[in-house]
Amino acid sequence: MSQPALVARADLSPYRRAIVFSDLHGDDQGFCALLEETGFGPGDALVCVGDLLKKGDASLPLLRRVMTLARNGHVYAVAGNNDVLLPEWEQGLVSDEDVLQYMTAQPQTILREMARELGLGWADLAAVQALKDAIQAAFAPELAFLRALPHILETPQAVFVHAGLAPGPLTAQDRERCLTWKAFGTETHPFARRVVVGHWPACNYRTGIVSSDPYENEATGVLSIDGGNNLNRWGQINYLVIEGETLTAGRLDHYPKVQALADQAPSADPVALLFPRTLVEVRQAGPTESRCFLPALGRELTIPNDQLYRYKGRQYCASRTDYSLEVRAGDVLSCCALEPQGMLAIRQGVVGYYTGPYRPLD
Repeated sequence: MSQPALVARADLSPYRRAIVFSDLHGDDQGFCALLEETGFGPGDALVCVGDLLKKGDASLPLLRRVMTLARNGHVYAVAGNNDVLLPEWEQGLVSDEDVLQYMTAQPQTILREMARELGLGWADLAAVQALKDAIQAAFAPELAFLRALPHILETPQAVFVHAGLAPGPLTAQDRERCLTWKAFGTETHPFARRVVVGHWPACNYRTGIVSSDPYENEATGVLSIDGGNNLNRWGQINYLVIEGETLTAGRLDHYPKVQALADQAPSADPVALLFPRTLVEVRQAGPTESRCFLPALGRELTIPNDQLYRYKGRQYCASRTDYSLEVRAGDVLSCCALEPQGMLAIRQGVVGYYTGPYRPLD
């Protein structure tokens, strides 16, 4: 049975700036870096477009930091699909059995962080039921904050929602669709006001050359800002700065920085295999990597075996690219990983490989 979305309203124009972000996913360190990089101050507002929690190892510290800022005012947040488990469990919308299964399968969740802080386990149903009572007693402020999060924030500057909106009035929106709409940036319905969303990593909209920078559908007014932080191998934190009528985008990441010491030309016709088009067929298996056919692209690609996995009887791989970055000597790159084909790196939001010499900067 569908439930109506909760709509909140605010006006960001009295603030010097509004700093907008989404999908931090338990990254308290990244949030601190965001505040520092943007120079967040008393005259600014913060707008979180959902998914503070899960996937990272510091969901509880991040939640508490946001709550502290919220007590001083000027913080606006909407719920993401990863932010609603605790209130739904408290309200009986999620069963104890579901939570036991969830905590067993998910190594990085605020529930485990809370359990560790309380010195409690989650090995069986009785332990989870005891944990529920303890969480309700010990974390009442955190639960109240999450319970009160709206699903939509309407402002004169933009509408903010975690995953997506259906055509029609905001008061008629379905809660679940606001939280979980997939690939909303590809929808064709135009909106009268810009709609800022997270949830679906912006790189998943790209073909060919991969970028995690915000993706804007100019025909519909939808701006997707999820940078894949704590999710993709090349994830980053995207943010927007709204200052009067001006909107600018920025990015930051945690990866070590290196300086390229040689030029590198970009490769032509790159392959980008991005979720949800990551089905593969192994054509020639090797000890460390395999030659695979990519049905979504009609092409072949060599993929490390540790990035292949099976799901419901079918073979998939992690999102990947074979693009060689365009690099000039002296460029600063973010080093995501060192792999047999070179350094997987980010240069100005674009993802690819660099194979030349470099100098570590960190």
